[in-house]
Formats: sequence, C-alpha cells, structure tokens
Amino acid sequence: MATDSPIQLFRTLAMSCLLLVAPTALAQEWVYSVVEGDTLSEFSQKHLYKTSYWKQLQKINNIADPKRIPENTKLRVPLAWIKSDPTSAVAVAIEGDAQIIKHTDNSQEVLTLKSKFNLGDQLQTGKQASVIVRFADGSEMLVLQNSRVSFNHLRQYGTTGMVDSRVQLISGEIETVAQPQKGDGARLEIHTPAAISAVRGTEFRTAYSADSDTARIEVLEGGVAVKGAKRTRIVRSGFGTTVEKNQAPKVPKKLQPAPTLLELPEEIQQIGYEVRWNENSKAANYRAQLSKSDQMTTILWDSHSPRNRINLPDLADNTYYLQVRAIDHDGIEGFATNQAIILNARPQPPFPMAPANKATLRGQTPLLEWTRSSDAENYIVEIATDANFQNIVTSDSGLTTPNLNLTGLAESQTYFWRLASVDSKGEQGPYSDTRVFDVKPIPATPQPELEQDEQEVKLSWASSKYEQTYQVQIARDRKFATILTDTTVAEPEIAIPRPEGYRYIRVRALADDGYAGAWGVTQELTPPPSDSWVYVFGSFVLTILLL
Repeated sequence: MATDSPIQLFRTLAMSCLLLVAPTALAQEWVYSVVEGDTLSEFSQKHLYKTSYWKQLQKINNIADPKRIPENTKLRVPLAWIKSDPTSAVAVAIEGDAQIIKHTDNSQEVLTLKSKFNLGDQLQTGKQASVIVRFADGSEMLVLQNSRVSFNHLRQYGTTGMVDSRVQLISGEIETVAQPQKGDGARLEIHTPAAISAVRGTEFRTAYSADSDTARIEVLEGGVAVKGAKRTRIVRSGFGTTVEKNQAPKVPKKLQPAPTLLELPEEIQQIGYEVRWNENSKAANYRAQLSKSDQMTTILWDSHSPRNRINLPDLADNTYYLQVRAIDHDGIEGFATNQAIILNARPQPPFPMAPANKATLRGQTPLLEWTRSSDAENYIVEIATDANFQNIVTSDSGLTTPNLNLTGLAESQTYFWRLASVDSKGEQGPYSDTRVFDVKPIPATPQPELEQDEQEVKLSWASSKYEQTYQVQIARDRKFATILTDTTVAEPEIAIPRPEGYRYIRVRALADDGYAGAWGVTQELTPPPSDSWVYVFGSFVLTILLL
C-alpha cells in the first residue's frame, strides 16, 4: 500500500490542527477587534450576559483605561460569557413534496417557502423531492429525496456573527455548502448514527443508510473532519470515505473523475431520450440528476443506472441542467459533469401505424394511418423521396383524422413519411420517426403465343419495362394437380421438346422482390402426329365414326 509523502503528511497535520485543535483548544474564547469609541462597559452590555463582566475583561486583556481602548486592540472574550440565542433555519427552495415535523406536538405540515425550522424540528422529503435549507450564517444544505433530517442545535452568539448549527441526518442524503466560520464559537456539524462531520467552510456530501448502518462522506472543496468510534480522519478535497456504525472512518479514497457525456442534440425532441457517457471501468454504478437551475440548487429528478447510459424522464419542454457522476464499488460518488439540455418534445407526435415500415404497396392507393396524440389538435404529414425530406412530394396540414389517402404517387419509387402534432395554441411539436414504403406495379399477366412443330413447342410473350423474371409450370392436367416441370426463366420466352402426350402449360411474372403476378391463360400442348400403323388405323377408324 502506498504511503503519504512528507509533504502530504505535513498538510494533513496542518489541516488536523485547523479542524480539530482550534475548535477544542481555542473555542473557549472569542477574539474581538476594538473599533473607535468602544468601552468595556458598553461592549459588555451589548454582547455579554452580564454588564459586570467588564471588570474581568479588563483584567484578562490588561486594559489600562476601560473607557479609552486603543483601536484594533484584540479583546479575548470567554464564550461562556457571550449572549447566545436560539435561531432558526429556513427553507429557501423546494422541489416536490416535503413535510416539516414540529417538535412541539409532532404534527406534520406541508413545507412551504420560508418555512422555519426550530430546535428539534424534523424535515422529511418525498420521492423525487429536494429542499434547500439556509442556516443563520448563510450556509446551505440541500436535502435530497427520501431523506429525514433533525435540527439538533441552532444557536447564534448575539451579533458576533458566530452561529452554532448541528443537524442529525437520520436517513438519506444531503449536500452542504458551508460558509467560512466567523470565530472559534462558530460550528457546522452533520451528525449520523455512524459518524460526525465537522466543517469550517467547505462543500461536501453526506449520506446515511439505516439498512447498512453506514455513512458516506465526499468532499468537493475544503476539508472535513470525520469522526467515528472516537477516531477522527481528515477528508480532503477530492476524497471520500465510508464509516460503519461503531467503526473508525476508512482510509479516504480519491473520487472518481467526472464522466464525459457523448454529444447531445441541440434540442432533444424525443421523450425518454437516452443520454450516454464514456464508460468508467472502476464504476459500479452511475447517478444522474436534473435541475432547473445551473447551480443544481434543487433536484427534480434523481436516478441511478448500472450502465453508462440512462433515459431521461417525461418532463415539460424547458431548459434543464443534467449532472452525471460515477459511483465506485464502495458506494463513494465522484465528481459530476454538468450539461445544459433543451427539451422540446411537445406536443408529442403520433405513432405511425400503417403501412408497416419498409412495406411494398402494389396496385392500391396508399392509406397512411397513425395513433391519436393526446396533445394534438390536428396533424401534419410530410411525404418525400429522400430520408432527409429535401425532396418533399406532398405536405398535408390541418388533418383532424388519424389517416390520409395518398393519390398520384409514381410507381417504382421509395417514399419516406413522418408526422407531427399541432396543439390548440398552434405550436407544432417534433416529427415522429420516419417510416418508408415502396410503391411498385403489379407484374403484368403474360399472354403467351404458342408455336409448335413436330419437334418443339415455343411460347413467347411481351416483355416488361420493369426488372422481372417468369415462372413456367407444365402439368399433366388442367388443374395443375400434377406438376411435371416448374422453372424460372429470365427472358419472355421458352422452348421445350414437344411432349409425347397431352400437357398443359402456364406462365406468370415475378417481380424483382419475388412478388408473383397472376397466371396467364393455360395453354394445351398436344403430342406430335405419328405415321405408324396404329396412328393410320386410328385415323381411319375416327374418320368412319365421324361419317
């Protein structure tokens, strides 16, 4: 296992001193910088529980004249003497459903903007909900979906600017942006049943799972002192750790880099569009979030994917901000990539039904059919001879029924068609997927001409301007129950030896895709005449009978 370099150890030690030693050893006093006109009695009346504390202040700080204190003199003031009052946190942004549970009577209220959280109150967010909570010092906390937070300690030291805020994350996830703490009495701590995170101006994420009794902390800026089982680790920017209940924090790990999104269209015109990004071999999972704010202040959609892709939800047309990050095998979430996306998928296009895609239509007027769109007041249909719709054959708008009969289309041509909805306000939505069909003629029925001599029978018929072949069948009977020969020829003729007995022959055309036309008239093939005595005798008998 790699060890930290001396420089890294020094930095860790320095941060430890800042985050741990200062709050414990020096947090017992507040250092005040004197301004012109300050006196110890007026200072004590304004900031301290008792005005009489001015005498002790004079002694502690070696002040010669309590009424004439040199400007910028540093007064050391014990925190225990400073007035402190209860304060509140306030909800400044809400997405989705959330409730405030009042500590006074355990009642639940629907959370609204400017709802205040007092000591002992709890916040519960629902599915796909999020809330921004602002503390008295300006620090903010984003509470994500399905989370429960208790406000355990909310106090401020008079007008000193020092605020002491401590919350308990009972379950779920929060993201914190802490303001630099003003004075040694200032504090912002996130408690979970497994760990305590103490900060002095930083940006970090905290999660706690009651199922696994594990907390997770990821630091994006600054540093966080994470304490578990009476042991504290400093987690620096770009690192994360996990803490199991009654266990020390694990050695911090580097956060996974932000994924690189694959190119997105200028406008996303498809509901459920699939967003993709480059795969990370160290990722066990990925997380995607959407917000209406480029600062991701509140989250309106939050989802996970085991693959490097995810389908966007069905949202109203608008500009959104997408955030994607990788999650390693310990559940630690990495840095996020951010991308603005424009969703313009409404009114939704109908779904093409008929003809089937890539269908071939012969001898019929094409009938286009589609589903009804709940967003549509009417429809637009475009037909073109190219997939890019540069060569539009026809464009029909204002259609109120989900079908259209097409006339006048040229044969032996491929056509492309698509649909769009127009809503009651006249706004046209995106086009549907493009469908394609071919219009082809029915192969003409051959009309063979029969020529035969004593040795050979020859059939010929008119050729076609379309590319096709011909199927020829010879049978023993007129119903072709017993087929003797079934062959295909490329030219509009065939020659065969004259049969010894009576035979029947028919021909039909086959299109280049194998489509078969109608059979032509059945032709009868007779055997050749014979000069044998049997033939002569038979002819004589037949002549007698006819007389």
